[in-house]
Amino acid sequence: MHNPLIIFGFASILVLGISACQKAGVPRSPASEGEVVFTEVMPLRQPGDHNWVELHNTSTDSLNLQHCTLTNQAKQLLTITSSLVLESGNYSVISSKSADGKQLPEGLDNPDVVYLSQDFQLLADDEITLDCDNHRIDQLRYRAGTPTPRDGIRSWQRHARPTDTDGDPHAGTWCHTVPLEDFQYTVNRFATPGRPNSFCASLMPFIAYDDQQSVLVDGIDLDATLRVAEAELARKIATSELPIWGIRDQIITPAIARRISVLYFANIDMLYETTPFTAIDWNHAVWHFAWAISNMYRNGNEAVKNELKLAYEDALRRPETLHRYKYIAIDYIRGEHIVMGDTHSRARNRMQELIVAPGNPDYLNSYDEYIENRRSPFVMTAIHYLYVASKFFSDLRG
Repeated sequence: MHNPLIIFGFASILVLGISACQKAGVPRSPASEGEVVFTEVMPLRQPGDHNWVELHNTSTDSLNLQHCTLTNQAKQLLTITSSLVLESGNYSVISSKSADGKQLPEGLDNPDVVYLSQDFQLLADDEITLDCDNHRIDQLRYRAGTPTPRDGIRSWQRHARPTDTDGDPHAGTWCHTVPLEDFQYTVNRFATPGRPNSFCASLMPFIAYDDQQSVLVDGIDLDATLRVAEAELARKIATSELPIWGIRDQIITPAIARRISVLYFANIDMLYETTPFTAIDWNHAVWHFAWAISNMYRNGNEAVKNELKLAYEDALRRPETLHRYKYIAIDYIRGEHIVMGDTHSRARNRMQELIVAPGNPDYLNSYDEYIENRRSPFVMTAIHYLYVASKFFSDLRG
């Protein structure tokens, strides 16, 4: 006669084993809102272009998206008819293909789902929903045509590390992909299909477009700040141009413009040979100096423009000399919109150490204060190598 305890034990082990196998190896359909989220969209810009969307599995389980549906604002329906298993933390790309069989662009040559562009379209101002088993899993309302530079060639993406989510782990800040070489997936297109997204404008809280009044520094002393600029340029490091960059949006006189033009031509070629500092190298230095000249010229009156004309014409050509940042430099130097402000916290903190504005507690009160507090070569070297070591170990943890 069989021992009932033994039978029960075997039965328990069998049930637990089956349950474990189901959890570990059998994908399930998404059941709750936010288990799969939209993380990137390349809207349709013009007939014949491709449009695509990226999904991200935020759950801890493997999920099968078969039979899930995508719906746009025009009520076009796209059903995922085949098995599409999305592992935890992974991404899936669903992309259009032309009816004439035109090849997908490089970087999208193997999407998980392909549809005909006339059957399902994601426009620049649209709404897209994901439903699985009659459950709403995610919904995205986006307008990718906001007045930022070159938005027509960049995807609209959810930032990988959202900073303002109101406690919602599935929320995020949306922005256009930054046009850097690392994110170029085909000719004149920037996105991150099938991989984590780039940083977002939400991490650049001090940026402004075509709004000089919002970025003026109270009490700025341009003469003293140019003395700081001269001292920094004499150090010949990859951040030497930052004092000029920091005042690029201020209201300047023709005399100040003349001095800046002289500093530009005396130092722009030197920057190509400068010593890197943390993540900043000569590419960064060159395009920031050229960016500064562009802003001052475009914001200036006719007298200022006359003083900066030659420097501006030279600055317009500098992006093509860069090994990195070429596309974003083109945006900021030659783009339709004037990109202003300190951009991010690191830049703002540094500007407060380089700009002289007597009586303004956020900035230097004098050139002498700059001399007293400026970083020594030893400190600069220590900061640089601490950064290099930190990045090395971060990459190892990867």
